[in-house]
Amino acid sequence: MEMEMVSQLIDQFGMDVMRFCRKLTFCSEDAQDLYQQTFLKLMELRVAIRKEENPRAFLFSIANGIWKNECRKLRRRARIAPSISISRMQEENEQIQDSADTQSQVLEQMQQEELRRAVEQLEPKYKTPIILMYTFGMKVEEIAKIEHLPQATVKTRLRRARQKLKTEMEERGYGI
Repeated sequence: MEMEMVSQLIDQFGMDVMRFCRKLTFCSEDAQDLYQQTFLKLMELRVAIRKEENPRAFLFSIANGIWKNECRKLRRRARIAPSISISRMQEENEQIQDSADTQSQVLEQMQQEELRRAVEQLEPKYKTPIILMYTFGMKVEEIAKIEHLPQATVKTRLRRARQKLKTEMEERGYGI
């Protein structure tokens, strides 16, 4: 793939790809790595991307594939030697220190944080469709292309993910 074409794709879809990476990883350093890996992989693939074939979804598909591989590696490594993300703990502490607003805003932020944590704990097969639908407003058809799955499977995963999130939030004391 030509460097000029990659540059155009970065200009046009780079922000969306970065947002997607952040939603998948929940860590800015990991998101930056995933973002860079996505465009490196695009250059390695040397494919011609036509605008009428939804290049944004193609880029999301590349990022999603890389992320799934990374998750598999992390799960294997976690069985051997569990670890904790220091940067994630620092980000959470900064968010708590920065928010000294009214009680309702704090409660809303706490609920959003609990929901974010619940989404983060979902299995990747449930997390990715939820992020694509509710963060990026994608339709089931687009998600199916990105995930390389039938639409019915995507619908089932979305339904199960919503059920899991509802149950998790109710267990945490939030009625959704």
